[in-house]
Amino acid sequence: MHITIVSYTFPPSNGIGGRRWAKFSQELSKLGHEVTVVCANKSVPKNWYEKDYGGIDFKLLPKFYPGWLRGYTKSILEKICYLVTIKVISHLTKENIFDGGIGWRKPMLNVLEGIHKQKMIDVLIVTGAPFSLLYYGAEFKRRHKEVFYVTDFRDPWTWGSYYGIPALSNCKRKHQETSENEAMLFSNLVCVPTDHMGDFLKGKYPDCKSKLYVLSHAYNPEKFPPVSTEVKREGFIYGGTLYAGIEEYMEKLLKVVRLNPKSGFKWDIYTGANSPLLESDIEQTGIKKHTFIPEEQLFQKIGNSAAYLAIYPPADKDLVSTKFFEIIHSKTPILYIGEEGEVGKFIRKSRAGIHILPENIERDLPQYLNGKVPFEEGFFDVSQYTFSSVTEKFVSEINRRRRNN
Repeated sequence: MHITIVSYTFPPSNGIGGRRWAKFSQELSKLGHEVTVVCANKSVPKNWYEKDYGGIDFKLLPKFYPGWLRGYTKSILEKICYLVTIKVISHLTKENIFDGGIGWRKPMLNVLEGIHKQKMIDVLIVTGAPFSLLYYGAEFKRRHKEVFYVTDFRDPWTWGSYYGIPALSNCKRKHQETSENEAMLFSNLVCVPTDHMGDFLKGKYPDCKSKLYVLSHAYNPEKFPPVSTEVKREGFIYGGTLYAGIEEYMEKLLKVVRLNPKSGFKWDIYTGANSPLLESDIEQTGIKKHTFIPEEQLFQKIGNSAAYLAIYPPADKDLVSTKFFEIIHSKTPILYIGEEGEVGKFIRKSRAGIHILPENIERDLPQYLNGKVPFEEGFFDVSQYTFSSVTEKFVSEINRRRRNN
């Protein structure tokens, strides 16, 4: 099959969505499919991709979307541009100005037409966010009924809490709802990363529920060092972003740790984020904050730790990410603090650790401060979530549905 993937973010960008489809593109190519990737130009030579993505054809489009519109202004001029855009220009368009793909409609459709003319696209996969790309993909599908169109929802669209969606005016929200509806209507397959998102879309679009498919997060076992049985595992570890909204939970945790000075609590945090709670007096609590380290080094350290301690805000209580599969692969127990949701259910169902509700931190946390978190090794078959396994099932599903169309 000739499979074309549209992913705005792609390596060398560090965006999670781009890394997801970078690996899927490699696996699809390994299976013998002809793969073309359309992504935003990261100002690297086109031959940069040949090293890790040999055999895959790339079509690089200008980004258009300015970085300062994401709120990361670096100068007074950028601050002025940002304020003018959100205060004035935003009111002159029905588009969501926080959707990074709003300038891609013509370039994306033109490049897809060129690809299709050169060699017919059998399967078009478009991943969002940016969500506007899913609608542009539906436009292309309307022109070319013979193409099998796959939309990939990495995040919630109109029902989500990011990308400026909650603050949209009624007019803008209606446009987003219409765009989402078109994407659902013209898709042959609608992918979501979790059952939770799938169940929501089945309720919102009952006529499209047969299109839903869980294309789960996946991981690459090859990047992990062998798990050593000789190293004594000690302390907790965390690697990644410290999300806004966990401040109250952190304060409770610090209180418990200070009330139990002889517990042996030790927690190494590898993050690029700053938190006032971690900038003062933390050495006395057994917490050490480190800068980011390469992924391979981080997972070596995870494999040498007694447990992985993760604290998520309410907004992320349903975010069962690739990271959990990777941690389980390293045979490291997980101590998760957060609201009840899909993450907590996953921890319990997989018997991979302990879930503590925020209101129970002071009651339940003390018994685990020493790092002895229960973990039933081998209960959860994490191998089903390798990229190779997930990709093979994905291709089988596409072939089945194409035969039945």
